[in-house]
Amino acid sequence: MPPDKYRVDVVDFDYYRRQISCQAACPVHTDARGYVEAVANGDYAEGYNIARQPNPFVSTCGRVCNAPCEAACRRGEIDAPVNIRTLKRFLTEQHGVDVKRKLPGLRRSFRMPDLTAMAPGNATTAFSMAALDSAMRARAKGSRRTARVAVVGAGPAGLTAAHDLVHLGYQVTVFDASSIPGGMLCLGVPEYRLPRDILRFEMGEILDAGAELKLNTRLGKDLTLEMLRDMGYEAIFLAIGAHKDRPMDVPGSDLDGVINAVDFLLNYNLGYRMNLGQRVLVIGGGNVAMDVARAAARISHTGVIFEDHELTTTLDVARNALRLGVREVHIIYRGRREEMRAALEEINDAVHEGIVLHTSRTPTRVLGENGRVIGLEAVSLDSVYDPQGRRTLVPIPGSEQVHPADSILVAIGQGSDLDFISEKDGIQTTRQGTIVVDPETMATTAAGIYAGGDVAFGPRIIIEAVRDGHKAALAMDQYLQEGRVSKVRQARLEPVSPDYLLAEGCLDLPHRRSPVIPLDRRTGVSEVEVGFTEEMALEQARRCLKCHIQTVFSGDKCILCGGCVDICPQNCLKLVNLETLNGSEDLEAVIKARFGVSLEAFQAAGLSLEFWSKGVAMLKDETRCVRCGLCAKRCPTDAITMEAFYFKEELVVEAADKEVVGKA
Repeated sequence: MPPDKYRVDVVDFDYYRRQISCQAACPVHTDARGYVEAVANGDYAEGYNIARQPNPFVSTCGRVCNAPCEAACRRGEIDAPVNIRTLKRFLTEQHGVDVKRKLPGLRRSFRMPDLTAMAPGNATTAFSMAALDSAMRARAKGSRRTARVAVVGAGPAGLTAAHDLVHLGYQVTVFDASSIPGGMLCLGVPEYRLPRDILRFEMGEILDAGAELKLNTRLGKDLTLEMLRDMGYEAIFLAIGAHKDRPMDVPGSDLDGVINAVDFLLNYNLGYRMNLGQRVLVIGGGNVAMDVARAAARISHTGVIFEDHELTTTLDVARNALRLGVREVHIIYRGRREEMRAALEEINDAVHEGIVLHTSRTPTRVLGENGRVIGLEAVSLDSVYDPQGRRTLVPIPGSEQVHPADSILVAIGQGSDLDFISEKDGIQTTRQGTIVVDPETMATTAAGIYAGGDVAFGPRIIIEAVRDGHKAALAMDQYLQEGRVSKVRQARLEPVSPDYLLAEGCLDLPHRRSPVIPLDRRTGVSEVEVGFTEEMALEQARRCLKCHIQTVFSGDKCILCGGCVDICPQNCLKLVNLETLNGSEDLEAVIKARFGVSLEAFQAAGLSLEFWSKGVAMLKDETRCVRCGLCAKRCPTDAITMEAFYFKEELVVEAADKEVVGKA
């Protein structure tokens, strides 16, 4: 019986780049492997520079990023991923704006450190400070012109675009409808997750670079897109976010005490008095729902947000505030617990703080007396599958249950307010209430107008908004210069010494999450996570598998002894006949060039001795490899080497006459 076909990839630039899975998964391609390794080496300044290069909100992301890098970390295939986000926070606490918290009386920002110099071998992206420096140098030669750019929305997407545009030399004005900048970072993320001084200092560095900020200015009310044009702005970036809650469409949802999540978080984060009563229900299963539920549990019965910035208030006062506050917080979610969109740590922390989850239930009506909420009726849901395997949630008859409540907080989704768009603006929108954009340039259907973040794609994570800001800034620069920006990729492999490979005991190091303060101190704005100590950071950084190290095979030297296969402790190597392979056109081309016959010819020949000796492939399961290097040590002909893969992307800025005017 013939063996199963192996689906394989041909080794090339993209293959090696994908193996650095943490960096590949990051929307702005942060070299997480690079800064984690810098921590392990004790080089914290270099680690901070690597983390900061593609991300002006590096300190913020060290606390509240959803960390897609961790979800992609290959160490997770073995036991648990490297705690990349907390290691980033550790670095920012050494060299970022976090340092300012230790300087009494400092209100704004000091000068940003020089981040343009990159150590040899560290990966960068098209979003690097070096790329921005290149464009600035080109302008200094007189080949570029200046322009005024308007950014509408002072959230992460808008401020990232402003950051890049200012460094490119543009005159940038940031407009925001709120009385404070930051968007949902400030008005949505509770302070117990993201301290406001961290956010203030980080935004201060962006604004201190030269962007003008105008608050309390709402698009559609205080100004229009046409007015911005008339004011001399040649390009506009719309980053207004998604501050409009999706209502709960059940009878009674208009009763007093039914509060939309964004409205609640805005009032909570601005410090306004709120009286939610003693029993609170939260509807939803995303990160916003978790933030709402955990914030509600921190409000005193009198409606005053309990503040304890320095944690010097006695524990008796803290416990008293909790007793006076909301006594019960329940979350109702229509799916199963494992289907909740919120981060697992956020769900676990909420449960640890006493919040009760009710899953596979959905609201049917809100109950009230004298115009005020007294409870919520919800019904249990069952999963029904059609012949194609698609699931539908259907109510279970007779499973109705009433949940008593003094307040109901609705967190079932947000959208953007697009009432400011008029027909003459020429901006196309979607049925989902977002603005149509080119995902590569953020360009809308109107010339010179760009959009990004939640208004273009719906609610998304912070680092994705940062990516949109970067893309929009580069595209607006290209539009204003009437030129072209192209990307050139370069890569190299460098042999590494055996002592650079897997450290002894690395696989035995356990995963640790960021330490948290005790439950009885989680009141008001007290930050729950406290970050790694240096000892913990060094230990966790050593868990990295160094995925940039590649196992490089030389077919000309291989004698098919199988020694590498035998010695591999992870069983990730296999010698197979070409007849068993299944791949792309690239695989076909490689086999034809290497052996002079097609893959089809090998498959037709089967397992004959002639073709076995002529056409053999070495397969490697990258999910298992730990870069121990034993295969290279065992090889008697040096057909296997361990080499580090480094890559970078360079921007080439071309003018309209096609002359190169700048290079990163």
